[in-house]
Amino acid sequence: MLSRTFRVSVGLVTALAVAVLCNIYLVFLLWTGGQSGYHYELITRPVISQEEEVPINSTNSGLNLNYLKAMFNSSTKHVHNLSSRSLTSVMNKLKRELKLRGEKAVDILNRSAKWVSPSSLIPSFTPELGDVIKYLQTAPVIRASLPHVGTQLKVMLTLEGGQKALLKPQWYDREHRIDGPDVYSGADRHNGEIIGFYLSLLLDLRRTPVAVGRMINLTSDILANADNDLAATFFRNNQSHACFYGVCRYCKPELSVCAGEGDLVEAAIILWLPSSAKLKSNRSPWQRTYKKNVRAQWETDDKFCTSLQKQNRIFGIDPAKRRLLDLIDAAVFDFLISNGDRHHYEIIDGSSEAAVLLLDNGKSFGRPDLDYIDILAPLYQCCVIRKSTYNRLEMLESGPLGTLIEELTLKDSLIGPLLTNEHVQAINRRLGKVIQTIELCAKMKSWDDILVPY
Repeated sequence: MLSRTFRVSVGLVTALAVAVLCNIYLVFLLWTGGQSGYHYELITRPVISQEEEVPINSTNSGLNLNYLKAMFNSSTKHVHNLSSRSLTSVMNKLKRELKLRGEKAVDILNRSAKWVSPSSLIPSFTPELGDVIKYLQTAPVIRASLPHVGTQLKVMLTLEGGQKALLKPQWYDREHRIDGPDVYSGADRHNGEIIGFYLSLLLDLRRTPVAVGRMINLTSDILANADNDLAATFFRNNQSHACFYGVCRYCKPELSVCAGEGDLVEAAIILWLPSSAKLKSNRSPWQRTYKKNVRAQWETDDKFCTSLQKQNRIFGIDPAKRRLLDLIDAAVFDFLISNGDRHHYEIIDGSSEAAVLLLDNGKSFGRPDLDYIDILAPLYQCCVIRKSTYNRLEMLESGPLGTLIEELTLKDSLIGPLLTNEHVQAINRRLGKVIQTIELCAKMKSWDDILVPY
């Protein structure tokens, strides 16, 4: 009896000692966090009440769009700023990559020509990235021609040193809102290409080519170096400003881009991939019909993801297959920038499991006041996502993400701020909805079911 009492007493003393040590350690963490300049706050997310239970259908792999919209409308998300060592480390790494080193153009071009691999367009750490950006912003144009790609106005530039780059001119002021009936209405937004590049770095989805802002002189940079077909589309308007309309499906004189004073026009300059990188285009399973009052199967079938996986093994979930998870990453990326026009996707040809690339991001940032939730269909219909992507999104939410993008794009100060404050806030709002969608999926299934470790 005495021995038993002794053992109980020892157990109680041990438990008390552990509790005291835990409290001391907690105080130490809070104190050292304050001393080191890092501030920790609680992030609170909307609590889903019992009355808001996810309608579970055992034959359905994902969430219903109408339910998702209702959940977004019925809950309020409160997120406090939170700085963490991991986020600081990510930003410091990116800033090191974006830092100018002053290397010769020939050296950085030789290295950038070797960047592309089946899984990425930019290596995980690229110390010459800042010099490549500076080169694209300042290298003299030695040739301008028609690229014969896409449906909208573009110019293929050859820069001094032989590097090719695609030019997308500015169509709209920053404050302009696209009032068309569809998410893909309007012409390309050149700043969307630039933001897409920096966002891909933040998300660690290095599948977007380098895109930077630059002021271009239509007369001395383009017309003076243009081939005959491109030069034939140049003219001067009533204000004697240089204009051109190029050659493409939607190119015509009445839809011309005209320069301002000094024949200058703002543009996005996109690094062209090396000739060794052969692209293969595939139709997206979540392609829109682009026909009025005609909906695609995925827009009407809540079980679309399950059917897709049964029809084509490439969309399976296992370590040897990445296609579906890549498309879900792409959906998150597109939703954040409000790009609802990814009707096709490209991969590097020659590799059966090459990554889905994030090219042609111009149909973005049309309306800061609208969130087109159906862009997220691959996520909410399949209810799976890479664990690494989810962890990255949670980390970036504390930035907040819009502010982090603004901080990185100071590199493009040559053309001023790339987004209005409304668009910056829209990015933050949309990120909250992405994370909430993932949480709703976890409530319907489980975290182990939806977070894929590869």
